[in-house]
Amino acid sequence: MRYGKTKVIICNDEFELGKKAASDVAGKIRELLAEDGEIRIALAAGESQMTFLDALAKERNIDWRKIICFNVDDFYDTRMPEKFTCGHQTKKQLYDKVRPKRVHLVKFNAPDPEKEARRFEKIILKEGALDILCQGIGTSGHLALNEPFDTDFDDKARVRVVNLAEQSKRQLEKDPNFKALGYIPSKGITMTIPLLVSAKNIFTIVPLGLKRPILERFFALKKPTTDLPASILLKSPGILYIDRNSCPGKLLPET
Repeated sequence: MRYGKTKVIICNDEFELGKKAASDVAGKIRELLAEDGEIRIALAAGESQMTFLDALAKERNIDWRKIICFNVDDFYDTRMPEKFTCGHQTKKQLYDKVRPKRVHLVKFNAPDPEKEARRFEKIILKEGALDILCQGIGTSGHLALNEPFDTDFDDKARVRVVNLAEQSKRQLEKDPNFKALGYIPSKGITMTIPLLVSAKNIFTIVPLGLKRPILERFFALKKPTTDLPASILLKSPGILYIDRNSCPGKLLPET
């Protein structure tokens, strides 16, 4: 099945999905490392990425000493303990286990969010083009933290400060990585859509039943719209992994 230029793979559950996506990403990493001495990968956090990150950390025969990693986004809040950040999740589940050559994270508690966005952007541009992007789709339809009605598919910036949509806040209230915080940050710092889709290999990982409503809207679209930023995948070659819980009923294969 395809969604525009994106191939769609349907798995049984989030665990099969995590293993399948990790196997495919690991295969691409090995292929690229055989051709080049260094590659760059951008990764996401959140509940939907948990089984994928765990599985990727277990993949063998990957020389992480030749891999530079970035997080695609993080929340911005100077009050927030680090353990509730996207960076903390990816460090705990992946980076601390595999020890990449370099890891670049958003400073979630930097004094000035705009200056932090520019700092992160400069690092990305200095490191070079993204070889692999591993991302999710939010219940608002966002990619990274590019929210509906606040996204520019032709954004000249590569990183920017954003306001979280109310739907994204409701999603985070139930996310096991963030719900214990007691409040939801109102701002974030994110890679923009042009930077995300510039990645040479795009893997989008969307399990869990809470994603089914947005995927029903997503698959109904015929052209990209900033009302649902993830619809840019119609024009972006890559692979989208969903499971039987997130998959719209009409698209489910018979068993």
